[in-house]
Amino acid sequence: MKLSFWNLMMLIGYAVVCIIIGLVSTKGNKDEDYLIAGRKIGLFGFVSTVVASYIGGAAIVAYSAYVYKFGISAIAVFVGTAAGFLIFIPYALKLRKFSTKKQFLTLSDWFYFKYGKKTGVASALILFVVYFGMLLNQFIAGSSILSHISGWSYETALIASASVITIYLFAGGFKSVVKTDVFQYIIMFILFVLLAYVLIKGNHNFSKEIIDFSDMNFSMTIAFIFFGILIIFQSAEYWQRVYAAKNDKVVKTGFITSAVLVLITGFAITIVGLSAHYLVPGIAPRDAFAEGLKVLVPQKFIGAGLVLLFAAIMSSADTIIFVLASSIAKDYIAHFSKKEVTQHNLKMQTKIFIVLFSFLGFLLAFYFRSIINVILFITGVGFTIIPAAIASFHFKISYQAALASFISGVAYVGALLISGNLIPELSIASILVATLFLIVFQLIYRKKAIVS
Repeated sequence: MKLSFWNLMMLIGYAVVCIIIGLVSTKGNKDEDYLIAGRKIGLFGFVSTVVASYIGGAAIVAYSAYVYKFGISAIAVFVGTAAGFLIFIPYALKLRKFSTKKQFLTLSDWFYFKYGKKTGVASALILFVVYFGMLLNQFIAGSSILSHISGWSYETALIASASVITIYLFAGGFKSVVKTDVFQYIIMFILFVLLAYVLIKGNHNFSKEIIDFSDMNFSMTIAFIFFGILIIFQSAEYWQRVYAAKNDKVVKTGFITSAVLVLITGFAITIVGLSAHYLVPGIAPRDAFAEGLKVLVPQKFIGAGLVLLFAAIMSSADTIIFVLASSIAKDYIAHFSKKEVTQHNLKMQTKIFIVLFSFLGFLLAFYFRSIINVILFITGVGFTIIPAAIASFHFKISYQAALASFISGVAYVGALLISGNLIPELSIASILVATLFLIVFQLIYRKKAIVS
């Protein structure tokens, strides 16, 4: 497939708008605006940036592949995520009580606050591995499907994505992340709704198959729901959104609204995956979204599909880059600096790391183009912080127990990787290992404290 002149103009126009938004975001931009959007995000911005950061290039590829492989059962991922947003609300409201006063910027700031420096550093290292893997996946997955549909080379799609993100993110920081996410999600939502309309209007037989839940696999459905719920608690971007929200009402209403929109968007992605599942058998699951889109969208409208993909790539990749850059600046440099680190210092350091991580993500995605093992590894590693994160809101946990939980979970995933047993079921079991060690070491150190 070769891009028409008008399709190319749509892509360029979309990229130019994102860059303009980033540049405009610099006007009157204070240091705190750059770092955390001035902690003044309203409801519409909160919802848009939460949902847009969730629906990225890697997410579209992964979820479409799940739908292609497992059928309608995979929609349970979005059901789980929606439930996860609702369950996270009371935790998010507790976070806000401390985040403004303590000037939290990252998820690890909470671990520094609750467990001390050693555990804070450990959590930051885990999240660095997870988010760098996620960045790599965004670039690989997004560029692959953009290349697959547009006829561009993989390299061209990768350069286009990385360049646009770096420019507007460097200029406007977190404020530009929020503003471009609003624009990107509006685009994605409209196009996903149009896809659903085109399908249901044009293929009544397939419409009946969509609502046929008789083929759902019960065990896979339950597994997908739990995955969707738990992923919220290790996702640093949602913690940052909580810190940046204007008030408690924005957080509560924002997560409720995001839950509804994730279900709608997830249904649209499921439609695309199912179209490939029923109409294009025999393809690699990773190509399900691209092939499904070709089935659903007439050639003359392919430009709209390409804009959707471009929006999905950038809406999550910019978030991940900012999470990485701000984490290095705050979780390492600021906590270990002997001198006082001002917000201006953090801003300038974050800018440097935005460029660095954009370049490293581009470089690695250029040479490594398979995402399966990366997804399994970072999911397993990321799940190791969930038990200590949840427990920190309910119990007084010793830092030794939290640290042991982190180390045991990461060691377990590393053992799976070395032994060649890194499969989905065993990978996510890292949360069970981490929970077990958290309980055991908490009992040990509580007993020692009583004796002493």
